[in-house]
Amino acid sequence: MPIFLLVVAAATAVARGSLLCPATCTATVDGSSWPCRYYQNDCKVNITSLDPSRVVDLNVAVINPYVGGLGDLMSQVEPAIAMAVQDIEDSSFLPGYRLNAHLAATRAAVAAMTTGVTKHVVLSDSCSAACEAVNDALRHFNVLQVGPGCISVSLSDSERYPYFTRMAPSFRFNVISLYDLFRYLGFHRVGTIYGYRSINNLAKDLFIEMMASDNAAGNYSWTHLYSHRVEFIEDATAAVEKAASKDSRINFVALYEAEGSMLLCQAYKKNLLTPDFNWFVAAGWWNQNYILLNANTANSPCTADELHRASYGIIASDRGPMLNTPQFHSLSGRRLDDLYSEYTNECESFANGKGVCNYQWAGYFYDGMWLIASVLHSFLINQNRSINEFGTEQSVQSLNALSEQVDFNGQTGRVRQFNAVNPKTTPPSYGDRDGIVLLRQATGPPESAFVHLAFRTEDGLDFKTSIKWSSTELTKMVACSGATCDFANGWVPSDRTDACPAGQVWSLQEGCLPCSPGHFASLGMSQCEACAPGRFSSTDGAAACSPCTPGTFAMVQRSSNCHDCPEGTYSESVEATQCRRCPIGTYAPSKGLQQCTSCPQDRETAFEGATSEDMCVCSFGQRLEGGSCILCDVTEICDGSRVIGHRPNNQQWLTTLDVAGSQRALSQMIAKEFFLIALKIEKDDQQLNSVMSLFSSRLTAMMNGDEGLNIIAAPDQAVTAALGLVMDVWVLLKPVLVDQTSKMLNAADLDITTAGQVAEQTTALRTASQGVVDALTDAASSAGAHLNGLLVDIAGRQRMLIQELCKDALIVALGASVVTTKASLQRVATLFETTHDSLIFGITAVGIPELRKVCSMHQMQEVSYYYRQVRPYLREITNGRTSVESSMIAVRVAPSINSLTTPLFQAMGAAVRLFVNDTGTCEALGTISESFLESCSLCCLHCSFLFLVFLDSISGALCYDSCYRNRRELRAGYT
Repeated sequence: MPIFLLVVAAATAVARGSLLCPATCTATVDGSSWPCRYYQNDCKVNITSLDPSRVVDLNVAVINPYVGGLGDLMSQVEPAIAMAVQDIEDSSFLPGYRLNAHLAATRAAVAAMTTGVTKHVVLSDSCSAACEAVNDALRHFNVLQVGPGCISVSLSDSERYPYFTRMAPSFRFNVISLYDLFRYLGFHRVGTIYGYRSINNLAKDLFIEMMASDNAAGNYSWTHLYSHRVEFIEDATAAVEKAASKDSRINFVALYEAEGSMLLCQAYKKNLLTPDFNWFVAAGWWNQNYILLNANTANSPCTADELHRASYGIIASDRGPMLNTPQFHSLSGRRLDDLYSEYTNECESFANGKGVCNYQWAGYFYDGMWLIASVLHSFLINQNRSINEFGTEQSVQSLNALSEQVDFNGQTGRVRQFNAVNPKTTPPSYGDRDGIVLLRQATGPPESAFVHLAFRTEDGLDFKTSIKWSSTELTKMVACSGATCDFANGWVPSDRTDACPAGQVWSLQEGCLPCSPGHFASLGMSQCEACAPGRFSSTDGAAACSPCTPGTFAMVQRSSNCHDCPEGTYSESVEATQCRRCPIGTYAPSKGLQQCTSCPQDRETAFEGATSEDMCVCSFGQRLEGGSCILCDVTEICDGSRVIGHRPNNQQWLTTLDVAGSQRALSQMIAKEFFLIALKIEKDDQQLNSVMSLFSSRLTAMMNGDEGLNIIAAPDQAVTAALGLVMDVWVLLKPVLVDQTSKMLNAADLDITTAGQVAEQTTALRTASQGVVDALTDAASSAGAHLNGLLVDIAGRQRMLIQELCKDALIVALGASVVTTKASLQRVATLFETTHDSLIFGITAVGIPELRKVCSMHQMQEVSYYYRQVRPYLREITNGRTSVESSMIAVRVAPSINSLTTPLFQAMGAAVRLFVNDTGTCEALGTISESFLESCSLCCLHCSFLFLVFLDSISGALCYDSCYRNRRELRAGYT
């Protein structure tokens, strides 16, 4: 047997044993049970004054709950149904026909259709879920369903729920009413909170869509701050915290009273109270006594007084009430206030005067019966159709079409069905109803919290009483008299704070935001400012930056902490931007010192920035003996109070000069490795640490000498001073590199300012290192050393230029000073190429000879080979049409440049060593590559006749034949 037939059979069996309506009802002020009005009349509403001309019965099944979430709703609205039936009986509608109302509880909906007289129309239900279930069942009976109280938008989907006509406007109008009110009051910043039910989610979506539509069209500017779902108490707590963090003072709430009370209770506990923080509810089903119903429950652990305080001033939109005005009902012809009075008398007289009225619902049942009468009149009388046609698909289609044409002024405002309502959402807006939406405000006592604030109709907002925002600050209100409100002189809450506290600045989207470490904001500032050098802020929300204390420094802006002065330096003042090196004769053995320690008597340091007492030595050319400083022998080299060696030979001078030259390259390699980490090309600091360690150890070796490395100590005061300058820059740069590298490896990005500072400081380090090379060259010349210092210096400089090329490319990739750095990149590349040619062809004017040694020539070919791999990438960067394009190119090619400059650097290093000492023992032919022989165009462009002869000698004249086959006169010219 089909499932539907099983349900019908079961429902019929139940109905045979009991009536469709209950025997006792509880629509009383104290909840007590009393005999229901129509149980003894087989659940049929009595018509007290019959018109004998009406002989054909038209039966309406009125299906609604007697128990449940809405309470005994049916008993509360029965007087309105009875009034409608009697007024229709007394009218000119449906001549010859009598409209009867047969009552049934929602749970007996199917039984109501299968037992007793045939039902021609159904008036059901008041809960949207029940309406949907009843509509599914009614498909089998082909009858029109009129819903007196169902407000879900889903019921507007005529394909899913056919032949349904709503009496209560859908919840769309609840949303639209608050939307209109927000615009009316000038609110722009709004948060949204919604429940877990689909109707709550749809209400939230509609409101957000309307805001988005305004923003897109430029009609009104909205800022949607957040959206948060509430089902459990933890959700309510999080929603309140979100509102506080966003400074969301105007909040759209789509919650039923249980979840709404839960939210308000948490708002009380977090002190988010009116009039500062306001809640606007776009969902019905908030009872007048919701405070008493929900206070002191597990989900709302607040007392009634606390919940009342949190609720005061909230505004809720709901279906319009039964009107109590002197206008006339356009179908019954009766005055609305007369209908209101009659309903009040009838409902209150129930249970010996204990009856409860429901003005929110009763008017929809009265108008619903009249809509049915109007539709049936059009069908039977105006169209002259037959009652026998009822129950067919054709008849229900006709009745549904007629219901969409109904338009009258009723007890609930204008009763008119829409074919479409803008804005359209999913599901579509077809089948909605015009009418009144009531705005209520919670300014009453806990047992009856809401008062009627305003009606919203197609004509706009009609205020019924003053708007009160605070229970304690009575001036915070808008006075209303009649339908007019004095908004010009009234108080309306703001949608944002008046001023952020010190340490925070205003953001339209986020509210008051705390300044990040390294920044501050005093009271009234519109944006956070960076801490100046010498000052810092270490926490979020600083109102001011703190000065660095003596012994510490902050070199750059936006510092979140001050660094201890490194060993060998000190700071005796506050707000230091750098530390000073200990003067000669003093030292600083630890970090963070405010002053340096003096050397023992008769001893002094050889340079500024000494880090230990061991650096307190006798004067240059003296040694310590028996506690006293004495002059060294003329054959001895003394430094650091001891004999460190004897006068150096040529090889020692050459090695020391080579190391000094390599320090220039290392200074740029340090920058390169740092920027590789910034660009995420290198994932750790192993290589950077290795280069920094090598630079430090070689700097120490050149200061003190290193016999194992064949490096002589600083031979005179000029070299010592030059090394001191290098140390000066290095002790300040090194901690910055370490600190910034640690931050980058912990996912922080390198800011442009710091990138520029590192580039600037490493350039200064390179310049100081060049000073050491110059001083050593002069010292070697003064000592009578036999070496070509200029040639070695220039060749060694090429190593530095290789690293500088890579560094500049990486800086462009970072987007720092792109225009300036591109110019530097072009300059360095040109200098490298020009110098490369000069090392091969010589410059007679400055004493650089043409290259003639075979091994050196072969090694320079290796340099040429690798540089040709790098050069296209460099030119691609410098040829970028804009800074942005050059940066994008540099990001793309940076890994390739990095990988290629390593063998280029190694090849140049080998060439430098050959320039120092080329013994001629290499096997050039055995190591030359096939690619070199195939690319002899290089020798055509960059070689002299002598270089050609070299190539002929090692390659069997292959290069000569390919390059000069048609240029024999050139060779003759060299002869």
